Amino acid sequence: MALLEFENEEYLLSEDVHHDTRFCLLSTVGSGTQVHSARFSFGARGMSDIDNRLFEMSPEDISLLNPNTNTIALFRSRRDAHIALGIYRRVRILWTDYPRSNPWDLSFMQGLFNMATHSGLFRTQKLLERDGWKLEDGIFIRRDERMLPLYEAKMVHLFDHRFGTYEGQTQAQSNVGILPRTSPQQKADPRYRALPRYWVRKEEVADKVAERWDKGWFLGWRDITNLSNERTIICASIPKTAVGDKFLLALPPARGHLLQANLSTFVLDYCARQKISGKSFKYFLLKQLPVLAPQQYETCAPWFTDVVLEDWITSRVLELTFTAWDIASFARDLGDSGSPFVWDEERRFAMRAELDAAYFHLYGVGRDDVGYIMDSFGAFQRNDFERFARTKALILDVYDAMARAVERGEPYKTILDPPPGEGPRHPDR
Repeated sequence: MALLEFENEEYLLSEDVHHDTRFCLLSTVGSGTQVHSARFSFGARGMSDIDNRLFEMSPEDISLLNPNTNTIALFRSRRDAHIALGIYRRVRILWTDYPRSNPWDLSFMQGLFNMATHSGLFRTQKLLERDGWKLEDGIFIRRDERMLPLYEAKMVHLFDHRFGTYEGQTQAQSNVGILPRTSPQQKADPRYRALPRYWVRKEEVADKVAERWDKGWFLGWRDITNLSNERTIICASIPKTAVGDKFLLALPPARGHLLQANLSTFVLDYCARQKISGKSFKYFLLKQLPVLAPQQYETCAPWFTDVVLEDWITSRVLELTFTAWDIASFARDLGDSGSPFVWDEERRFAMRAELDAAYFHLYGVGRDDVGYIMDSFGAFQRNDFERFARTKALILDVYDAMARAVERGEPYKTILDPPPGEGPRHPDR
């Protein structure tokens, strides 16, 4: 049995057929023939591409990768299949439907407000100001009433809840649905809040999460994605506020920051890209990603045996996330009582590299495969090759340093000074 999928980029079908068209050749056997495996190839543009893309999988392999749906992963090469199968044999998926297994005790919500059906609840800045409301630190206030900002998925990015803003959006940007990015100067201000398009009454937000969520922040990810993007999964923690339906919420009762760290890594993103063929990343896809279980963070870090892995990860996630007063509740839940950390691009770059290198080790990925996985992020390379090259080089350097620490039984020495979680902070309010 075999399924060979092609893209019509080289007009293998016909020049009269759109180049984006995908088609396949499917060969089957009779019902009386027992088959132990099947061959697959995806994304070929001609017969000459098949040799490097062809891989073989058994029913057990397919179930290992996608046990909830029993669908095939869209590997683009034999090596991708080999790497992914190794990862899934070492790391269990986030959520198994049958038998039910939900180690993080997660629940999900499709945001809080549907951008179409709930639009009657939304108010613009112009309308609110006309009715006597005053904007203070991103929240509209009128006597004892409050209108909370409505977060949309495009306003956030990895470890950044102030990524995009409607402030200064041009008509050209509005026409294509993109936002201006917040500037370094804006991110340097811990009081700055990204400006939304709409606000919603505080009571409406409270009603949506009553008895489901008692924390002052949300964890979620962008629903809209694309294989042509630099990253497939854009996960972030944001303040507890109104949220549109394209920012999907994951609500773990504890240790949500560790789940955020895992979902923000290159190794997890690499696995995610094998699962999508469209432009949406729904719950059923997230559930079937290989994610470390909570109890794995209770052991010592392999590269620093005097420190529990949870503490090692937490210090980095805390400094990366807590950069503004509006998400102080996130820090308080981690036991931090200080003021926000200064947004420092170089420190952030180094901390994220340490997290990525750490998770490559935790997933059991060998050094050669780390380099291969990083090179597979083609859009990242094309969009900013210098930044990509720096990122890959630093991750590999840290990976090597961690490997040496494990081999010698010595603690890994962070590349940051001061160490993560002890970086510069803003003055208290």
